[in-house]
Parts: sequence; structure tokens; C-alpha cells
Amino acid sequence: MTTLQDHSTQRFDTAEYRTRVSAYQELMRERGVGLYLGSSPEQLNYLSGFDPLGLYFFQKLFLPVDADAPTLLTHKCESELARTSCWIDDVRIWRHGEDPMERTFALLREFGVSEDVVVGLDMDSWYLKVATVEALRRRLPHVRFVDVTDLGLEQRMVKSPAEVAYMRQAAQLADLAFETAVRTIRPGVRENDVLGAIQMDLAAAGSEYPALPFIIGAGARSGLFHPLPTENVIVEGDPVMLELTGVKARYNSNIVRTVVAGSASAELKELRAIVKEAFDRGVEAIQPGAPVGEVDRITREVRQEYADFIPSRSGFGMELAYPPVWLGRPDLLEGDPHLFEPGMVVSLEPSVAQYHGMTMIYGSNILVTDDGHEVLHQTPEDLFELPIG
Repeated sequence: MTTLQDHSTQRFDTAEYRTRVSAYQELMRERGVGLYLGSSPEQLNYLSGFDPLGLYFFQKLFLPVDADAPTLLTHKCESELARTSCWIDDVRIWRHGEDPMERTFALLREFGVSEDVVVGLDMDSWYLKVATVEALRRRLPHVRFVDVTDLGLEQRMVKSPAEVAYMRQAAQLADLAFETAVRTIRPGVRENDVLGAIQMDLAAAGSEYPALPFIIGAGARSGLFHPLPTENVIVEGDPVMLELTGVKARYNSNIVRTVVAGSASAELKELRAIVKEAFDRGVEAIQPGAPVGEVDRITREVRQEYADFIPSRSGFGMELAYPPVWLGRPDLLEGDPHLFEPGMVVSLEPSVAQYHGMTMIYGSNILVTDDGHEVLHQTPEDLFELPIG
């Protein structure tokens, strides 16, 4: 009989995981939560190391406020992933034919959940079903369930040195993707051809699957703002909107730019100058202790002539992420309550979008340092008009 080998994929030292668990339990105490019943794959990974592919399976993390470590409930298919990626020892398995909710209730009883215990849920997670919440409330009518999604988002916002190292690697992979795109884009090439070249190079370089599909849209399709690549053929002079992501240890880093296949029109050059100025002035405002929302105000001020064509906030936090998206905290939006702290990583990406059927955007990931900031991507800033010869 073949014996499975122990190919450990634990991403961080056990001491770092223990520090995360202790810090999260302190947040639980402040909120009056006695047990965390986690559903968010980001938080399951962050606290236990669990890195599943089967996100569609029922899986939960149980963390009593005074426990030494979490307990994971997952499907038999994910048992080896749990064994090799988790730092914790207590992994419970359910199989098809069993009701995982019954296993959940049994574990809640095991951990002493009663009517005087507040249970925290990731109610704003993509992975907590309404049916699960209804079942919990029906079977445990006297237990108070509260939303603690924000606790995980806040904790993951400021990254450790080990996390920053993964973000740097992810940014380098995003740069590689952009380099491949530039090499591939030319008249007569389909958007899908560009995607294929990028995916091949990223896989060869060791990048993981991204939390959000790549955006590649040429010509009028750039005006869609979120165009997925198709068989659309690139034409000389087309603006090509690109959002490409490198991923290492589930840490996602995106780079987003509009480039032109050949020479840019005067209008495209003007728009490029405006969004680049908005980016540069926004970066200057990223300093420890500075208000996050001020960056959005500054970039909007630069683009005020095109206020009707600003589709969204100026950026957002980048972090550990699973599909469907890599959005984290803080929001680069006026009114956001956060101040910049060392260890935050944000994607600053001001745009003028859906203007005359096109989008101009410029964005990179920015690390907040002890004394300022650092742009993580090394893609040349002046890369805009691509040679087609």
C-alpha cells in the first residue's frame, strides 16, 4: 500500500500563527464573543494555515476565546490539504452521506456553547450561506450570533514582515505578467492570445491562481471597465486596459494600466497624463499616520474635469485572498476612518473610465513603510505606447 508523504506546505512559522490567534482572541474579548465559528477562507487560512481548493465544501473553524488553538471541520477530500498546510492538530472530518451541520452542532456542544455564549460569524463573507445561519438560529434559539467579519478584515490589514515578503513576490509576478502582455500586444492579436501568454509565463514562474480573473480589454472594450478577455482582435491605436495579478501563498498583488497598441491619440495622451498625475499625487500622500481618505480626495481633485467618469474609489487594501475577489481594507475613499500604518499594502489605481468608449487607468501596489511608502511594482512608469514593429 502506498503511504502519503508529508510534503508540508505550511506558509509561516507556528509562532506567527499562534500570535495571530492570540490577537484575534483579544478582539473577540473586546467584542464579548465567546466562540468564533469561521467561514471566510481568508480567515481560516490566516488563523490555521488551511489552504483548500474545495471552497465549495462545508468547512468551519471553531475558536473558543480561551482555546490554545482552533479546530477545523472540513470534508474528507480536503483532509490531506489540511494535514500538510495547517499548523493545528485538531482537524475533524465529515464525509458525503453525513450532515455537516450535525457535526457543527456536536462541536458547538463540545466547546460548551450555551445560551450565555455569544458566537461570532463571518456574516459578510461570500462563504456563509443563509441556510447555515437559519439552521444555527433554529437549533440554538437562545444563543446570540453576531457579525465579526470586520475583526478579520481589520487584523489582516496590517501585515507582518513575513506577509510583506510574500506581497513582494506577488508584485514581482505581476510585473512579469505585465512584461509578457507588453511583449504580446500588437495589432492582429486577440485578447485571448495575450491572456494565454500571460498564464503560461506566470505558471512557469510559480504564480498561483488569482482571486479575480484577469482584465484585458482592447479598443471600445476598455470602456467596459471590467472586460474579461475574448476573441476580440487588437487594432493599431487601440487602448488596452490590463489588470493582472501575481499570487504567492495566496497573497495577491495586482497591477493595472491602460497601454496603447502603437501610437496614442492626443486624447489618450491627455487622459494618461491626468491619471498619472492623480496617481503620483496620491502616492505622495501615503505616509504613516496620514488619513486614508485624503488620498481619494487628492486623486479626485486632479481628475475633477472628468468627475462624471470616476467610477469608484481610488483603491483598496491588498492581501491574502480567495475568489471571488482580492479586495481588503482600507478603502481609499473619502470618509474612510483609517490612518495609514506601516505594513499596510494598498492598490492605488485612479482612472477616467467609460469616457468616449474607453478607460484610462494607472495603478500599482503601495507598501506603507515606517518612514513613508514604497511602490512594490517595478514596471516602468512611462510604459504606455507599445511598439508594433
